[in-house]
Amino acid sequence: MSLGKPSVIHQQSFAELRRQYRRGELSPVDVTRSALEHAERVAAPTNAFALLDPDRALAAAHRSQQRWRSGQPTGDLDGMPVTVKEFAAVQGWPTRRASLTTSTAPAPASTVFVARLEAAGAVLLGKTRAPEFNWKGVTDSPGFGITRNPWNLDLTPGGSSGGCAAAVAAGVVRVSFGSDAGGSVRIPAAFSGILGLKPTFGLIPVVPFPSHFSNTAHVGPLGISSTDMIEALQIVGGSSASDWTSVSESAEARAAGESPIENLRIGLLDPAQWSDSAPIVRAGVDLVAATLRAEGLHLREVDFDVRNASVVGQELYELACAQIVRGIAAKDRALLDPALVECADAVGEPDLQDYFALMQRRDAHGAALAALFETVDVLLMPTVPITAFGAGRNVPEGWHDPNWFSWNPYTPAFNGLHAPALSYPVWPAGADLPVGVQLVARKLSDRRLLRLAAWLETRIPIRLSPLAEE
Repeated sequence: MSLGKPSVIHQQSFAELRRQYRRGELSPVDVTRSALEHAERVAAPTNAFALLDPDRALAAAHRSQQRWRSGQPTGDLDGMPVTVKEFAAVQGWPTRRASLTTSTAPAPASTVFVARLEAAGAVLLGKTRAPEFNWKGVTDSPGFGITRNPWNLDLTPGGSSGGCAAAVAAGVVRVSFGSDAGGSVRIPAAFSGILGLKPTFGLIPVVPFPSHFSNTAHVGPLGISSTDMIEALQIVGGSSASDWTSVSESAEARAAGESPIENLRIGLLDPAQWSDSAPIVRAGVDLVAATLRAEGLHLREVDFDVRNASVVGQELYELACAQIVRGIAAKDRALLDPALVECADAVGEPDLQDYFALMQRRDAHGAALAALFETVDVLLMPTVPITAFGAGRNVPEGWHDPNWFSWNPYTPAFNGLHAPALSYPVWPAGADLPVGVQLVARKLSDRRLLRLAAWLETRIPIRLSPLAEE
């Protein structure tokens, strides 16, 4: 369906909803009810939701309605329905992390970005599905089933933020917050035909977030509109005294992010590095490159060893997976995803010398990326070399390697290097599924990526799936 004509009231842009709230033409309660009803319709076919909490959502919506009626909204997100991935601690809700080995007890406090959302008046509808402990690039788990792609229910929406992507692509929310330690926001964005931003590391505080992915895990938004995502990022982003890894956007970065799109220097990753991508993926990158050139932007081919940088990201990720499994009581390991256990067993005992060598490799790739961004502002390349494949599988049918990282050679690089990266959805001629095109920038240039995405939206529109229809 086209974004120009929402089929239900909650699918309107945040700006349009604010306009109607301000005029009294629509209320946050109306919008929340609409979103909850839509969530209930798509919940069973997609398995997008770990939980929905209508009572909490409607109570928040009533408070928002009172603020709008008194002319005192808290900000741009007041009364806007959102969801969060189930890794996030939300006071009063359990933090199961898609595992039967975790507690059903409600969290005593919310993580920083969730607290910021609620303080800003956003209406939390519930939590979205993920694979166990966020460990892979698709979304299914032994205890909680298979999450499916709203474009084709036989396919995966990707992962690990697959529930977020399904909720957005199905038209339930305009923005959902996931996490990304090796591509987990960008992969489902690519497979599900929406936007996904892995921000600069630390731009969205993560505490409390007990995770072995701590040095590579980024909280990030998935959405159907870059403008809505910018507004959401302004609410949740910025340093927190409780998170020593958190950072804030500098005035210099903000000013650079507001510079004219036409002035951007775009580096197209040497096509030889992604020539083995599916033809439709190559066509997707070509479409974006042609669109930029047609508008007079300067593109030139550049070199960056993204595959080996991604190997470093993969190894850091797999070390975290091994540590997760080691932390599970022996009596409970039979409850885990067998492939997660196999991943941990393959890693074995970490060697300190090997770890420091891994860090040196990471630093070398980081230096190369920093040097590249002295000559270009944005790096353009595929998000992943394939499109969505069968749900309930870790790799496409007939794939040559059982490790899910084998089909994901482009996203992990930017987790280890902490650079912001965004997946933009395109539909090249002949495509029956969306293709993800990845845009990468230097640290704290998140605003630049989102503004470029907003520019692209006016030229290559984003689509909602058929499940978004009422």
